[in-house]
Amino acid sequence: TIAIRYSHSRRQFGPKAKEEVRIIEHTQTLRLMPHLATVLALTFTSRYAGALLDEDIFQGKELVSSRVLQALVVGLKAYSTWENVGCLQDCRESTGGMGYMMENRISDLKCDAGVFVTFEGDNVVMLQVVARELLAQYTKQQQDHPLSGLLWSWVASVSDKLRTSFLAFNTDAIGNLAFLLKAVNFRERVLQQGLVARIYYKVVTKKEDFFHAWNSCLHHITLLSLAHTHRVTLEQFSQAVRSCPDPQDQALLMKFCLLYGTKLVFQERAWYLEQKYLTPRASSRIRNQLLDLCDSVKDDALRVISAFNIPHTSLHAPIAGIPSPHAAWAFYPARILPLAGEGERSQRPKLG
Repeated sequence: TIAIRYSHSRRQFGPKAKEEVRIIEHTQTLRLMPHLATVLALTFTSRYAGALLDEDIFQGKELVSSRVLQALVVGLKAYSTWENVGCLQDCRESTGGMGYMMENRISDLKCDAGVFVTFEGDNVVMLQVVARELLAQYTKQQQDHPLSGLLWSWVASVSDKLRTSFLAFNTDAIGNLAFLLKAVNFRERVLQQGLVARIYYKVVTKKEDFFHAWNSCLHHITLLSLAHTHRVTLEQFSQAVRSCPDPQDQALLMKFCLLYGTKLVFQERAWYLEQKYLTPRASSRIRNQLLDLCDSVKDDALRVISAFNIPHTSLHAPIAGIPSPHAAWAFYPARILPLAGEGERSQRPKLG
């Protein structure tokens, strides 16, 4: 919120003999908009996790034995705290020297974010909970339904081979939501099959003990756990878009959902190219779509952060145009939107 408000009010550089342009028009768009899309995805997924928790409590289930919920929450914790650190660093750099000042809150928030990365445990260690649950589900499926499990694996394998052939790009347009959802599903499935094959080879073929076999696969375990979390967050974001009752809000959320999915595929484009899921030309189109989506949502970003309805008492950052009683001397840009709690609370956009 602080960085986006500042980037929309601060002007710097521009064509000769013309007014300077807002810095959001520069590199800030590409640096900040994907983070805002990720915040929305994590918000909707956190609501989904909360609904699962409420259901378990209502039914009197033992939360300790709810491994599916544990895996979801652990994955969200690791993913969100890592994203938080990266987001705050980009916000800090996007606001220049102003962002370094403690009065503008970003440096202070970075100190808090550093604690959460290892809160309840190192994220790499915690992600092993996610991978263990995924492998447990895979093993249970194979044991309970060996024939159908084998058939499902064969169908998935054939489907994956078709997706990585020249036929793949005739089914879904590159960059639409269906393509992005299938891409993140493909990544999770391939990584899961790869981890199963590696552990099986080490334990069964090479006769290693499971502990050492597991530890030697920690890199793949981390990748699989994050891929699973990425898939869940994108699916929950897309479901939130479909269930949004307001057409205008739904259209806006769809743009951010596409941006989030495009970001997920773009950041792993080397892996998709290795798997031949993307061609070099398709990878370029994904990059162009990322740039276009960032540009298309930059002016809507103010509406989105206003919908969060964060009280100005929790922000009080001068560069965001929010007065601070401890920094009356600081730089205050022109106000660009009514602040939450200042007469516009009842008219704030809902956005899902």
